[in-house]
Amino acid sequence: MNTGIDEKEQKFDHDMRQLHATAVSSLSPQTLARLRAARHAAQAAPRRGHAWRWVTATALSAVLAVGLGVQLLPGSGPATEAPPMAAASSDAGYTETLATLDESPDLYVWLASSEAAPLAME
Repeated sequence: MNTGIDEKEQKFDHDMRQLHATAVSSLSPQTLARLRAARHAAQAAPRRGHAWRWVTATALSAVLAVGLGVQLLPGSGPATEAPPMAAASSDAGYTETLATLDESPDLYVWLASSEAAPLAME
C-alpha cells in the first residue's frame, strides 16, 4: 500500500508517532488536566478586538467603490476638447530654449558634476 511515500518517510512517520505516544503516556494526570483546562478556557474566551478589522475592511471597500463609481460617471472622464493654445509668439522663445537644453549633452554632464548637488539642495 504505497501512496507515494517512500520507506524512509514511512519509518520516520512511524517513529515520530511512537515517540509522541510515549511522551503523552508519560505525562502526569495533573499536567493533562491543566492542559485540558487551559485549552477549554482559550476556546470559551470571547474574542474581543476583532470588530475594528471588519469596520476597517467595510470602510475601505466603500471608499474604493465610491472612487470607482465617480470615475465611471458620465462626463467625469478626461475632456474631449483640446486645451486652447497660447499665442505662438509668446512661447516660441521658451520652446526653443527647452529644445536646445534637451539637445545639449553639456547639461547632463553638469547635472552629474559635484556643482549640481549643492545647487539642488538650496
